[in-house]
Amino acid sequence: MTAFGRDYLARYAHRTDSDARAEVRFLSRVLGPAPGKLVLDLCCGAGRHSRALAGAGYRVVGVDLSAPLLEEARQAATSAPLLYLRADARRLPLRDGVFDGAVNLFTSFGYFEKEEEDLEVLCAVRGALKPGALFVLDFFNLAPTLSRLVPRTESKVKGTSVVEERRYDPRRRRLEKTIRCGSFQGSPAPLELLESVRAYAPEELADMLRRAGLAPAERFGDLRGAPFDARNSPRCVLVGRKGPA
Repeated sequence: MTAFGRDYLARYAHRTDSDARAEVRFLSRVLGPAPGKLVLDLCCGAGRHSRALAGAGYRVVGVDLSAPLLEEARQAATSAPLLYLRADARRLPLRDGVFDGAVNLFTSFGYFEKEEEDLEVLCAVRGALKPGALFVLDFFNLAPTLSRLVPRTESKVKGTSVVEERRYDPRRRRLEKTIRCGSFQGSPAPLELLESVRAYAPEELADMLRRAGLAPAERFGDLRGAPFDARNSPRCVLVGRKGPA
């Protein structure tokens, strides 16, 4: 069962629009002045960062595969310049070479079974960007993530019990999380969900960007612009630049 239905919003309710606006202040410094720029928010989910980018003056296209999350995004949209599309990230229904920038945030990368499929995502992003445009990829920093991995947690979310079990599969090189919870509004009960993401090291991500034609330009330790520390930074935020035509 997919882990990106309406229950996802309840489980990640602590990720707020206020957080997104603060992170977009950093993204704006990376992407450059907003007025008139067209930005792709790939795997936009319920649109937190899409709304914040639009609020900062960008024109935004948000793309996601989850119909429930896109429905939430559309309901929360204001009059800001926002467009939401449902699509597979490997095959974007977008014109080539029209975007001034792109972002992929909150570890929304690495969910496909094969590395070649993840590379297809990066190639699709490169195709959508104008020459010289920047792509921001926000991923977990592998070493500290594995060293601090908590095998099991139990919590209450809106009065509903949530049990999360985490493990690393070294053979498949994937981080996997099983979620067991009761019913949230609009979801069946009980739920058992699986999240499984390929555990890429920072050097591997940089190499994949190069292979996709997105030359690594900068690296940060979080979405507030902290310097990257391989042993301690919680995130690996890579900035890739599409080469000239």
